[in-house]
Amino acid sequence: MPPRKRARQTALEDAPEPAPKSPLPLDANTKGVFDLPDEIWLEILSHFSSVRIPTLRLNDAPLLSSSTLEREHALRALTQTCRAFRAFLLPELWVRFEVLSASTGQQNPDDFDIAGAWYRDIAEALEKRSNGLRQSPYHANYVRIVSVALTRCKPATALDAFVRCLKVLPNLHTLQILRAHSQMTTHLKNAFGQHKIPQVRTIVLPDYAHNVLRACPEVRVVMCNCEEGSKLIGAIAKECKKVQVLRGFYPNVNMMKSMSMRFGYSGKIHCSLASYVGIVRGVPNLEEISMGCSDVKIIEMLSPLKHLRAIEICVVSQALSNKESGREYALEIIKCLTAAKKILLNKTNGKNENEKKQIWLRVRHHESRHGKATVKEVPLGL
Repeated sequence: MPPRKRARQTALEDAPEPAPKSPLPLDANTKGVFDLPDEIWLEILSHFSSVRIPTLRLNDAPLLSSSTLEREHALRALTQTCRAFRAFLLPELWVRFEVLSASTGQQNPDDFDIAGAWYRDIAEALEKRSNGLRQSPYHANYVRIVSVALTRCKPATALDAFVRCLKVLPNLHTLQILRAHSQMTTHLKNAFGQHKIPQVRTIVLPDYAHNVLRACPEVRVVMCNCEEGSKLIGAIAKECKKVQVLRGFYPNVNMMKSMSMRFGYSGKIHCSLASYVGIVRGVPNLEEISMGCSDVKIIEMLSPLKHLRAIEICVVSQALSNKESGREYALEIIKCLTAAKKILLNKTNGKNENEKKQIWLRVRHHESRHGKATVKEVPLGL
């Protein structure tokens, strides 16, 4: 019996290993869900929560809720299901690079521990993911949209890694800075000052992140998501000569005065002149502007812009519903709309005199202090 046992063991050891199974071709699954048109899949994915461009933080929460990661989590799970899903959905997974949501499962902005170390987690995640993406050109080619939150934690390493990552994203076209501390202007200048990111065409950022805007000379669309936007106008005038669309700006006469001094005008300030040396010289190719304004004088400042074809005035519904000042506010908005219509009707373009011009009234309604904002756009036409 012992010799037979040893012989059986020797025979098993000498047996050849089974040949590995050949991988299935990518088109092996062609029935059922795999046969759905691409448009159906994209429509399904659109119903998962994701970060919008632009997006707003509710109640000044430092980060977004983890619910904004639904789309990323769903795509990551699907790409690990089979080769057919991976081949189709991997580009959709990596089309966005986002570091601005909580990873601890909070669903409500009120759940964030402001006194906690969320800023350290964000800085470490930004540095780690930026370095990883920079070392993976295969995935970097897919990235089109970048949305991040910037903090003062570890600025020398985190911001440097982020800037170097942006430079190796050949197909990047949209950059969104959800938040940046108002006292990190110097950090941003040190990080972005010696770099250029020419592939960016659309940028969303707060006013005090203007040093990021200076590094994007080819940008066409600029959206301000915090403060009135005067510093961004200054950056546009010096570094971004091709801007065509401004959104989220809240101009006032003082802003225009400061811009006029910045552009070298000294003397008595008139609204129209301040506009000319500020907005007109700073953004000469402006075609569309969206701003919160209830002062007809500010609207009249736009008249010298030669290429202007669309004006959007943003109002907050709560201001209209106020019993004491709502009527007066509504009358001022009507005056602004009338002035905007007059400006656009007087515009002529030598290349296309029949070019369509449009006035939009955007009404934003906050259902509650922490609730989502409902936006209604009303095209008024000409």
